[in-house]
Amino acid sequence: MFKPTTLSRRQTLALGAGGVLFLGGLPLTAFAKAGEDPAAIITSIAGDAFGLFGKLNGVSGDWSSRRSWAEDVTKARFATKVMGEKAGGVFLNEFDTIKRRTFDKLIEEVVSEFILDIFAVYETNTTFNVDRVRPNRSNTAVIMDSTVVSSGDTYKVKWTVIEDGGKCKISDVSIFGLNLVSDFRGAIEKSFRADGQAGVIAMLQQHIRQSPHCDRGEQQLRAFHRFPASPLSDPAAAPCRRDCRE
Repeated sequence: MFKPTTLSRRQTLALGAGGVLFLGGLPLTAFAKAGEDPAAIITSIAGDAFGLFGKLNGVSGDWSSRRSWAEDVTKARFATKVMGEKAGGVFLNEFDTIKRRTFDKLIEEVVSEFILDIFAVYETNTTFNVDRVRPNRSNTAVIMDSTVVSSGDTYKVKWTVIEDGGKCKISDVSIFGLNLVSDFRGAIEKSFRADGQAGVIAMLQQHIRQSPHCDRGEQQLRAFHRFPASPLSDPAAAPCRRDCRE
């Protein structure tokens, strides 16, 4: 279960946005003006996830409530347009208005599925620890290193928080050695070079139709998200419809 007392940076988090910014030496006044603690955003999401996923994972085969939660959190707390721009890079300049709108929507769905995968490992005995809160090298974001321990397995998760539209939002997540934004960058480039913007849209749609959280372990999740060759021909990512059951 979620135990706030396990937070190793509890004293820092308790200081709020101003305290975190001061301790990290960050000139991110927008965070303070918004009255938000970047690290508290993550701990809040983790707390909500423990409450929902902890009691349903391994018990209920109906993923509708968990997927709905992931979609809502993604819309509210993830800078998906920023993530899409970083992943798409210069190739997005070739997208027409309609395809770009479709791309943005699909990136939002991809992020939602990724978050669903992360919290799919949570159980009632899971603990969440904040290891470190620090600025990035360019002082434009707050990075939070965390550790999740579930059933004896340890997962390192790194969160990046930025100011986006006057609100603190998550702009990247790393887990299992995977980076959500950078790992998609290669897949987008490969798909674009093969079949232009239509190829990128098709690749994202295919990825969303596959749902690795149902019955796959860590190694299969790694293979699914890393795109070792082409995401459309990855043998480790056999189709599993989004309405799948455990």
